[in-house]
Order: sequence, then C-alpha cells, then structure tokens
Amino acid sequence: MTFRMTLHPGRDGDCIVLSWGSTATLHHLIVDLGRGATYHDVKDHLAGLDNVELFVMSHIDADHIAGAIPMVREDEPPFSPRRVWYNARPQLAAAETRSPILEPLSARQGEKLARGIVNFGWPWNAEFASEIVSTDSPEAQQPIEIADGLTIRLLSPTDAQLVKLLPKWDAELADANLRTFDPDLDPDPLSPEFEPFGIPNVTDLAARPYEADDTEPNGASIAFIAEFDGRRVLLAADAHSEVLEKAIEPLAEAEGGRLRLDLLKISHHGSKANTSKLFPGLIDCTRFAVSTNGSRHHHPDPETIARFLAADRDRPKTLLFNYRQPSTEVWDSAMLSAEWGYQAVYPVGDESDPANGTLVIDL
Repeated sequence: MTFRMTLHPGRDGDCIVLSWGSTATLHHLIVDLGRGATYHDVKDHLAGLDNVELFVMSHIDADHIAGAIPMVREDEPPFSPRRVWYNARPQLAAAETRSPILEPLSARQGEKLARGIVNFGWPWNAEFASEIVSTDSPEAQQPIEIADGLTIRLLSPTDAQLVKLLPKWDAELADANLRTFDPDLDPDPLSPEFEPFGIPNVTDLAARPYEADDTEPNGASIAFIAEFDGRRVLLAADAHSEVLEKAIEPLAEAEGGRLRLDLLKISHHGSKANTSKLFPGLIDCTRFAVSTNGSRHHHPDPETIARFLAADRDRPKTLLFNYRQPSTEVWDSAMLSAEWGYQAVYPVGDESDPANGTLVIDL
C-alpha cells in the first residue's frame, strides 16, 4: 500500500500533497498552496490528481495561502476536493461563543478564498457540526475518517487560538493579498544574501533559550496527524509548540511517554520559536521534514534542528529538506552526520532546476 508525502515548491511556505491507497486507486490530501508563484508550478500536477479527498488551508499567512489567489480566479479549479477545511471570519466569530454560523454560504465572500470555496461549490468544514475546525469541536475528540483507511487526529487550533486572531483578521488578509478586491500580487522579495557561519555546534544551539511564537495567525494553524496502514505523519503547519504539546501529551502518555510518528513536518519551516525544548521529548520520531527556500527569515533556524538531534542522539535520523539553500546546506556535513547520527536529504537539482523545491517522501 502506498503512503507518501510530496513537498512542492512552496517558496518560503508550504504546498504539500499526501497520497495513499493502492496502486490502482490513490487518494490525495492537499495542504496549502504556498506563494502565488507556487500555483503556476503545481497547477498541472494538481489537475492530474483524482480522488482529492480533502483540501486544507491551514491558516492565512501569505506563504501558505497566497497560491489560492490565482486559483480562485479560474473559471474552473484544477482539482475538485470532496471536502475543504478552512477557518475564515465566520468560524473565528462563532468560536468565541460556540454559536451556530447563521449567515448563508452566499454571504461568506469577504475574502478571495471564501469566495472561491462558495463559487466552486466545495463542501466547507462539513465534518464539523459547528463548521469550526478546532480541537474543541466534539468531532475532533477522536480520529476523523477521511477515505480508504486514512484518519486525521486534529492537534490545532483551539477555539481560544481562533478567537485571538479575530481582531487582526482584516490586517492579516491584507498582508496575504486575500481581500476580495486587492490586486493579486506576489512580490515575494528575497532576503539579503545570507551565509551561515561555520559548522553548527549542536550542543550549544540546543541549549539556547527558547522564546515562544505568539503570533495569532500561526496560533490558528490547522495541524494534524494523518494515519494510514499503521503509519503516521504529523503536519504541523505553523502551529505553536505549546498547542501541539497540550494535544500530544495524552496521546504520548497512552503510548508509554512518547507518541510514535513515522515523519514530522516541522512547524513554521523550522523556526526556533515553534519547537520548544520539551517538544522533541514527546515524540518517538527519527525523520524530520522542512519546507522552505529560506528567502525569508533564513529558515530553518539551526536551534530547531539541533533540538531534534540532541534529544535523540543514539538513533539514526533523517533530515529532509525540499530546497538546497544556505540554511539547509549547512547540515550537509560528513563530520556532523557522523557525530550526531543523521543523514541529510535534498532534492536533485539546483536553484535553476524545478526539481529543487520538490521532494517525495515515502512514509
């Protein structure tokens, strides 16, 4: 049975496809669409996918959702998901009181993705009676059946995280170019040239103080564990470490103290503010994936990678990067690999090659 994750060229963001099932019948789950330019890179691939069971827009940061802008301008979308999970303004407002969403679908067009969901006729948050994708929804208390044996265990967001975003919703939409009548621009400026200095000192990096991410959009991220045929992958979006930890702790306790995972897609492109020192000790995992070209914030932060390496020094580990760029290439060191017991994996190609940014990972 096939179970794989493909990281697509999301630039500094995420565009992920999970695929599962038999060779004859594959099912797919799409998470985020990266930057606006990402859509043009992946459109033909997405158009070739049958059985798209779920499309998740994790949150409204531009590096995850801007690729939706050119998509919703199409007369016909390149794929037809059987369901969509996305928390927009109605969900944020309803989470504050857990009251029903009364406005009809036709009225929920305050920003472009909502307009697209309505215009395309896609079922929106249909698994949740409240229409809120939240760990506080009753349906999220157990794994949710998607199709053909794949289940999802929701880890983030909570109602409280959604409510925190509500006062900043309009400003965040503007930052992501998602207002209904804003120009569909994708400036995507590159950071100044950056070269990591020297070989990372894993021990020192892992010991550095942790300062938690407190941004509202990241806190509202939809993060989950997808399980198929006994194999598990945690897609952390940009979720706050503390929210993930609270959701994982009882699951880890039920498995003897650490939750078994076959792959972790690290939160927030490896930001040091989204993986606490506590988090690596809650999971039993040796494969870690990062999606980013490093053009903003020079992600992944070396502290994040060091925390995972130092927390499990004895077992062989694999670091999976969908771009070879300064902040990932620094881990391509025979000396470090031998000392800390890991292998670094990169796409075939370089910055001029479309393969750089695409990484297929068997689960």
